Amino acid sequence: MSLVPLLLAAATSFSCIAPTHHDGDNVRCTNVEESIRLQGIDAPEMPGACRPGRQCTPGDPYAARDHLRGLTRGRTLTCTAEDYDRYGRVIARCSVDGVDLSCAMIASGLAVPRYANLDCGNVAAPSEPEVAQPAPQQPMAEPEWPVIDRVVVPDDAPPAAMQFPDWPWLAAGWLALINLLTYIMFAIDKARSRTARLWRVPERWLHSLAALGGSPAAWLAIHRLRHKSAKGSFKLPLLLISGLQIGALAGGIWWWLDPLAR
Repeated sequence: MSLVPLLLAAATSFSCIAPTHHDGDNVRCTNVEESIRLQGIDAPEMPGACRPGRQCTPGDPYAARDHLRGLTRGRTLTCTAEDYDRYGRVIARCSVDGVDLSCAMIASGLAVPRYANLDCGNVAAPSEPEVAQPAPQQPMAEPEWPVIDRVVVPDDAPPAAMQFPDWPWLAAGWLALINLLTYIMFAIDKARSRTARLWRVPERWLHSLAALGGSPAAWLAIHRLRHKSAKGSFKLPLLLISGLQIGALAGGIWWWLDPLAR
């Protein structure tokens, strides 16, 4: 059962634990199911979120969201459900360390007052969590050796993918070997078919070699050696194997190029 309608009906305060934010006037709590909108303010919309026909607040939506996130990070909010907006979202007055978040966002210049009259007075934004600063050091003499530039990695950067410098060469070597073997097996089977020998290379062997990576050589042998080119029962499984390999290759390339997929 949803918690916020009961709180709204009782007009009581509730705690918002581990708050997160989609934009500069939105709050989500781990202990409350619904999304909460801060009362009396409007922050810039994220790209694509401004509904047609609506005059949205100008400004940098990412700066507004990040500022609100900095005010609430690691803290528990005290909220009072006041109303619902036309989209069914709960409108609440939330504060942190005794300072109203709606007023703090207006004071920062990253949101504008709208929809309700707020009595903010001279509200100062709550201080963001302090970050331990290194102790001051005495000035050091200029080093005589060249200074090496260092790359600073942001704290929120995704972890670097594990590097495997040798696997492309191993894969290329394997594909070259398996394709050579596949072509040789096709040639052997073609030669034995001409001499009407009883033993032939089983088709399941040829399909297995294709599945292991030899499908390019299999198609090359079919067209150059004119072997099994008219046998649909052989070509259909080979076509299925090739399609699966092409799909897997395309998916692997997409995964490698798109950091969001990893």
